[in-house]
Amino acid sequence: MKITNELKTGLIVVAAIVVASIFWLKTTNFSNKPYRLKTQFNYAEGLKADSVVKLSGIEIGRIENIKFAYNPDTKVELTLLLDKDAKIHEDSIAYISSSGIVGDAFLGLTPGSTDKPFAKNGDTVSSEDPVEMRKIMKQVDAIAGSLDKTLTEFRELTSNVNGVVKDNRTKIDSLLVNMEQTAVNFKEFSEDIKKNPWKLLSKK
Repeated sequence: MKITNELKTGLIVVAAIVVASIFWLKTTNFSNKPYRLKTQFNYAEGLKADSVVKLSGIEIGRIENIKFAYNPDTKVELTLLLDKDAKIHEDSIAYISSSGIVGDAFLGLTPGSTDKPFAKNGDTVSSEDPVEMRKIMKQVDAIAGSLDKTLTEFRELTSNVNGVVKDNRTKIDSLLVNMEQTAVNFKEFSEDIKKNPWKLLSKK
């Protein structure tokens, strides 16, 4: 069978297409697409499909899907669609927060430990259920109440100038120590929450 010039040309073109396709498949990075993680909550008020997902305050994706999971307790399972470049470690913790006092709820992720591997597509990360506001208020009220009580006692004690210097020296010293310790505790609590807002979350 004689091969015509047209057939030769056609074979060369087909071969070139095949070679080009193989080269493209080898050099194309298919890992550039977003990846998915899952997490579960007992309580997820305010979140919905398409709610923002943030890592260290930066938007990195969206909630793709929300459904109930039974294993055996009823949980709210979230599927997260995250940017390919947003890497978190496998011990990352998911938490629910909001933008400002009355802002939209979003899902936050902590970076996790640097000595842990990165989470992979399809992995499930741990979560912390949102703490009820009344629990936060109880903490603040308890600290404020302790400060008020201590300051009131101190004012009552120091109102009698004649008895302060001598008769109540031990009690004054004790009150001062309590006031200083309470103030330190409150400051540490406030600073820690500012730096790590997810610590307001509780599994209980």
